[in-house]
Amino acid sequence: MNITPNEIDTIEEAGILEGRPVKLIRTKGGFWIAISRLSGKTQEEAIAAGSHPAIVKYDLEKRFPKFQPVMMKSAYFSDNAVVEKHSHFLSEDLRKSGHDIYSVQEGSEVNFHITKHSLKVASVGGTMEKNFLVINNINIAKEFSRGMAGAAVEKAVGCSAGLKFNKK
Repeated sequence: MNITPNEIDTIEEAGILEGRPVKLIRTKGGFWIAISRLSGKTQEEAIAAGSHPAIVKYDLEKRFPKFQPVMMKSAYFSDNAVVEKHSHFLSEDLRKSGHDIYSVQEGSEVNFHITKHSLKVASVGGTMEKNFLVINNINIAKEFSRGMAGAAVEKAVGCSAGLKFNKK
């Protein structure tokens, strides 16, 4: 993967892996890529990527148990984000085609990201209000509705909250 300097929006330190720095690159299109030089390699390479920095961090921590994140100054890559993968609610065909569902909770804000090969194809926003997860503006393709419903229920149950849908 070759990225030219004019395609890069920002570069931040994300942490340490195998004693080497991991950098987080945000492209001007909003895609996030983690790069590092792994042992046995002579140059840096992409080791994780995604549509949201918290999803990239989640992927790094799952794939590389020795990854040590640094305290991030960016609001995008904060350590207080809770990322959960809900892909098991998608049909087998969607999972095989590279689709995933993640929830990213930062404070009272909960966003669901539907991705295909780490690229965001849809998102649904929500907020925690009192004892409810309130889902706003659902505008997703029909094939994702069952997976999204399961993800929303699982997230609400995990937060010991009820579930409401706003019609806007």
